[in-house]
Amino acid sequence: MSFNFGIIFAVICLIGGLLMFIFFKPFWWLMKKKEMPNHYKWYLRIPGILLILFGIGIVAISIINDLAF
Repeated sequence: MSFNFGIIFAVICLIGGLLMFIFFKPFWWLMKKKEMPNHYKWYLRIPGILLILFGIGIVAISIINDLAF
């Protein structure tokens, strides 16, 4: 597989999405120290999940492009 900047961008997306998925609580909620409702937890994880899927898609497209051409 050849080196390209798409792979670097995909790795950054994967790392960022993983961090967004793990640290899903907003700062203001941590300051109040209240328990967050469960549906809010998943609402705040959605951008992290989408970023992970975006990174996986870039890696898949890069691999398909290398294999096909």
